[in-house]
Amino acid sequence: MQLSTRLARLIFIATACILLILSFILYAQVKDLITSYNQVNEATVVNLKLEQVLSTLKDAEIAQRGFLLTKDSGFLKPMEGANERSENLLKQLHNLTHNNAEQQKNLDALETFVRIRFRNFNTVIEQYSMEGISAETRKMHLLASASSMDNIRQHIAAVQDIEKKLLSERERIKRKHSLLAPFYAFILILTALSILIFFYDRTMKQLLRTRKLLAKLRIVNGKLRQKNHEMELYNKELDSFTYIASHDLKEPLRKITTYSNLVAEEAGENLTEKHRSYFERIHNSVKRMQNLLDDLLLYSHSTKPTADFEAVDLNTIIKQVEENLAEEIKETKASVYTETLPVIRGLPFQLKQLFENLFLNSLKYKQSGTAPSITIESSLIDKTKIKKAGFTKANQYYRIVFKDNGLGFEQTYAEKIFQLFQRVHTSQSDESTGIGLTICKKIIENHNGFIRATSKVNRGTLFEIYFPYNKI
Repeated sequence: MQLSTRLARLIFIATACILLILSFILYAQVKDLITSYNQVNEATVVNLKLEQVLSTLKDAEIAQRGFLLTKDSGFLKPMEGANERSENLLKQLHNLTHNNAEQQKNLDALETFVRIRFRNFNTVIEQYSMEGISAETRKMHLLASASSMDNIRQHIAAVQDIEKKLLSERERIKRKHSLLAPFYAFILILTALSILIFFYDRTMKQLLRTRKLLAKLRIVNGKLRQKNHEMELYNKELDSFTYIASHDLKEPLRKITTYSNLVAEEAGENLTEKHRSYFERIHNSVKRMQNLLDDLLLYSHSTKPTADFEAVDLNTIIKQVEENLAEEIKETKASVYTETLPVIRGLPFQLKQLFENLFLNSLKYKQSGTAPSITIESSLIDKTKIKKAGFTKANQYYRIVFKDNGLGFEQTYAEKIFQLFQRVHTSQSDESTGIGLTICKKIIENHNGFIRATSKVNRGTLFEIYFPYNKI
């Protein structure tokens, strides 16, 4: 099934959102994993620093005892810088546990005991160095040192217990993120791969369809070229017909007219009324045949535009038609009322033929005893007001109304009158060829418009002509 453009766009947006969401989740999991690793490492470092503090104090304690027992100052070397090292380690511990209030409190207490312990170290050593101390006093100092170290060990143990709990929790979180991060990475890769396979499959199917369509298109193009070739042959035949209609077919008619006139002249007064009636019928038939050939020639020319469209003022066209038909208008005492007409894009000679045929139609099919009255009006209307399928390509249309007060016809013949060789009125059929309105329809279609008729018997006919509006 072929995807519509809108559906393909929705699928693309949905998949892009899914990939973005999965990428964000994966990023969050990796970030949490890194944080967990840092927190685990931080807890390990805290325990290590605490052990270093305790080790520094133990070294100082051993050095003090050795000095007190032997009075050898060599034992005091491990105490050099021990206080500074302890302070640095405690400062580092404060920084590492800055976001844990309980640990900060424990470290503050530990730091106090460490300072007291080093102050006692220094006091005892100074006293012993200057004046010496008794065995009883030395024993008392040693017991006090042991008690102080026990307090320090208890505080260090308290801090370590908290860190062990934190380490255990952080290890659990780290293990969780260690499992989730690869899982989401797998889901992301699997989703991306599925989407890639899906669109690859769709693309390949689309390419296959395109190839099939191209193959069909080549076949259609081949048929089209064949049709074009046939059309060219048809046009050549039409041109040949035009030549025959304008020359070869008219030549026998001219000879019939010439020889019938010669026979009539030679017979002179010897012709009876019956024979004169025969000759008159011959002349009328020849004239009708000549008119038919002329109309067929016009129809063949109207089936295809032979020039580019140009701006045509319909007011000028109507004026030219009235001048050409001045004799017929005068003879029938017809009156013509014309509003200001628009300028449209078209072929001047075809538009002139269009209105000339409409004028002749109104003058020919007039009511007996009534002078023809022709009215031409125009307006610009929106396509929404036109109720005709297939003729709403332009947004606006010029509506030209051509109406008369002639014989009219039954509305059921409204489409038939535009068909080739179709005639509604039989009384005037001897002179009618049945092509005039067909030519009108063809000319209007050449101009991307359409025509329709509304009529009643003895109430006249109204022709509506629609031309697409083009800004000129």
